[in-house]
Amino acid sequence: MKSTIRRILKEEIKKKYSRPNERIDKSIYNWLTLYFKDSQIYKEEYWKYRGFRYSFCKNGREIADLRITFDDKSPDWGPRDKSPTSERSVKEIMLYIYPSLVDMMRDIFPVRKNYLIYLIEEWFEDTKLYGTQQEFGRNDFSLDYVSVFESKKIGDICVPPPQKPEGITKQEMMDYIKKTTLYSYQDMEEHEEDEPGWIEELYLGILHKKEQERVNDEDRENNPDYDDDDGY
Repeated sequence: MKSTIRRILKEEIKKKYSRPNERIDKSIYNWLTLYFKDSQIYKEEYWKYRGFRYSFCKNGREIADLRITFDDKSPDWGPRDKSPTSERSVKEIMLYIYPSLVDMMRDIFPVRKNYLIYLIEEWFEDTKLYGTQQEFGRNDFSLDYVSVFESKKIGDICVPPPQKPEGITKQEMMDYIKKTTLYSYQDMEEHEEDEPGWIEELYLGILHKKEQERVNDEDRENNPDYDDDDGY
């Protein structure tokens, strides 16, 4: 009886999913190329010198999130490791995608989820990641894994990085940082002396984060498709 059930299940799976073949692979690669075509890419350095995030956005919403982390040799107490990324070893490269993308593709292509994610990984390495590694003067990038977000079905609304407000002074930026963080004025001056431009960079980063939170909080309230209730 068990062998009969097992045989029937195997037959049903074969009916539902096509065996991997070059034609299906090529169709999926072409579909991904069209899907990512004309997407905007926003780069963020979330850990100075060693942590980078690339948000791929289309029609105003994030469709993929690439994160690149390099090894850091900064001591717990002491000067920061300022080695250029071209000289650092790669710690981890991760690609995050959304359930909406996987669902959309599985409605079109009769392939298993794991195999589909494998093809996404192959395509991304050969196209988007290949171009990204050239920014760092390297040729050794490869994805450690591709992960599907579990808590969100669709990506956040993309908010472009803000421009420095015209006429704003260094003191005004420092006052705003003091009001919204735990940095003292002395802390800020020391960071600015060590890394010129640090105050402006932090100020714009805070503005960007707050606007992202505001826009996406509103989106969560008004968009029933945001949360992944299916527990993807």
